Amino acid sequence: MADTASFVEAAINANRDNFISKTSAWAKADPLFIVQQYDGATAVFSGSSTDTFNILALARDAKRSAFDIIDEARNTLFGDNHFAVWSWQDGQLQDLPVDKSAIEENLIMACDAAGLTKIPETRKPLDTTVAGDPLHLMDVGAVIAAIFGAGEEGFMIQSVFAGQDEGSIERLPSQYLLAYEGGKAVATGSYILEGGHAGIYDIAVLPDQQKKGLGSRMVDAVLKAAISDGARSFTLQASVDGAGIYERAGFSALGACWCLDMSAS
Repeated sequence: MADTASFVEAAINANRDNFISKTSAWAKADPLFIVQQYDGATAVFSGSSTDTFNILALARDAKRSAFDIIDEARNTLFGDNHFAVWSWQDGQLQDLPVDKSAIEENLIMACDAAGLTKIPETRKPLDTTVAGDPLHLMDVGAVIAAIFGAGEEGFMIQSVFAGQDEGSIERLPSQYLLAYEGGKAVATGSYILEGGHAGIYDIAVLPDQQKKGLGSRMVDAVLKAAISDGARSFTLQASVDGAGIYERAGFSALGACWCLDMSAS
């Protein structure tokens, strides 16, 4: 039992560490991004108002209250810009004086390469393109932004991806894949690899192309690419409603993390 508890704790910590690596990776590509350490949290600020890229990741063992950490980060870094607070410790966000329905719960899921489900022979592999130039990154941004609709967040996401050049792509540790149909990007996904451990992110399909199996096939493609790159284990975050696609791939839910969008609080 103790071994199981230790394994789960390690998996949750690994998920947080990889998430921070993924979000802070942009600071290596884009000079507008800032990574700042606080007593009890790591913050990433994109220089614009977006809760997709602006994050405050609370430490699980933070000695300070979440309220004090958020207040300091807002006053010294984020200002009036939107940002999201992430927690991997139950109760950290729930104790804040906010509408509890504004706190989004996500499942922490993990799997090792040997535990992945064999892809059904009937499922055609997805033909993907590695995002290797600025136009590809613009297409990645367009697919992800489409999930958010025509609002401000979608525009800000597109702006970040569209603002990168060839040098940015060379410096960006995350690997993005794209699927095209008729010359139009319809799906994307990414991973970031650290020491054989890969975080899976940004699995997105254009709204009008969903329910066609593209999401599952993109997951297959991202996992295959990560394994080819040396991945031996995987971590990701999924909504309760969206976890099925990863369960079918062989992932198991090991815990939860929580996100609070400060633009709505």
